[in-house]
Amino acid sequence: MDAQGQGQIEVIGAGLGRTGTMSFQAALNKLGYNTYHYPLPDHAEQFAQVADGHADAENAVRLVAECGFTATCDEPMADFFATQLRMFPKAKVVLTVRDSAESWVPSWKVLMRFIEVQERPFSLLYPSFIQWIPFMAAWKRMRNVMGTHLGLAPGELIRGWRSKESPDEWLASQYEAHSALVISTVPKDQLLVFNVKEGWAPLCAFLGKEVPTEPFPFVNESADLKMATTMMSVVTYTWIPALGFTVFGLRRLLSLL
Repeated sequence: MDAQGQGQIEVIGAGLGRTGTMSFQAALNKLGYNTYHYPLPDHAEQFAQVADGHADAENAVRLVAECGFTATCDEPMADFFATQLRMFPKAKVVLTVRDSAESWVPSWKVLMRFIEVQERPFSLLYPSFIQWIPFMAAWKRMRNVMGTHLGLAPGELIRGWRSKESPDEWLASQYEAHSALVISTVPKDQLLVFNVKEGWAPLCAFLGKEVPTEPFPFVNESADLKMATTMMSVVTYTWIPALGFTVFGLRRLLSLL
């Protein structure tokens, strides 16, 4: 515990989403850290309050630390990297990156398709119940904070990119702006720019950990996201017929009793 009586964040993952953050989380956990990747359902409303302007980023960071997490990664925690460093000045910062901004863009768009399926409101043409779930609705509000540390409007990085004149170029420029901001903000001796393709050696050397005997964990996030997107779409279009069939079957069964 630190001087304020809260948990201690030791490693700050400052890379944007889709920079190998799930592989990075798995690696940190193997090294003994307890890594926070994305706001838990129980934390969704607290993070949404930050995005709504009703709470400070410090509140969200403090919540994560008090829950016993010792490392963070992915967004929105990566958007709060400077706040985390102010609160935990001895923490080490790892900026996860892709091979290039151009290779990051299509991966980001896979995530955005998944989010779009989640966030689309109920209609007769798209009978989704997802936004009726409280933590899902809170996650939608929470995402508005992503990219605001770059001076973007709330939700612009998540939803507004589609309306840009050159969406791919615009997204690539935001990736580059974020990386530049992290590099210019974090002291050099506390920062590692890391591509998960590099494996254990640079990460363990930076963190002062022994290299594990098992291979570096690589998580195929894109495949998982594409599968989840398909499953959500299927559920969206089948839950009403399935419910109707169940009700009809129950009524039929009761009529025979």
